[in-house]
Amino acid sequence: MSNNRSFLYGVLIGGLIGGISTLLSTPSSGKEIRGQLSNNRKKLEETIRQLKDDSMALKDQIIITAKESSEVIKDVSADLKRTINQFQQEIEPHKKDLQKEIEEVEQKIKQLEKSLH
Repeated sequence: MSNNRSFLYGVLIGGLIGGISTLLSTPSSGKEIRGQLSNNRKKLEETIRQLKDDSMALKDQIIITAKESSEVIKDVSADLKRTINQFQQEIEPHKKDLQKEIEEVEQKIKQLEKSLH
């Protein structure tokens, strides 16, 4: 019976000392901590709202950029086709001359091969 009382007194005194030390070592009161949590929650909500706004602006910018780049690609493609057609038209009169020169070069190569054998 005396051991049970000693154990009970030990538990009560230990709990009392632990509670007092916890109260004395806590850096802020419960009201201050609740205030800090509220402020942090508001900052977090503001940050999330800002991220949402930024992501929406980024999405809009990507859509605009995609439309603009599509138009640029169409313009570049049309310019490239026009340039190729112009090049083909410019070389057409010289095409026969070039073909004749290529044939002459081929004949000279064949003659050179025969002379080497």
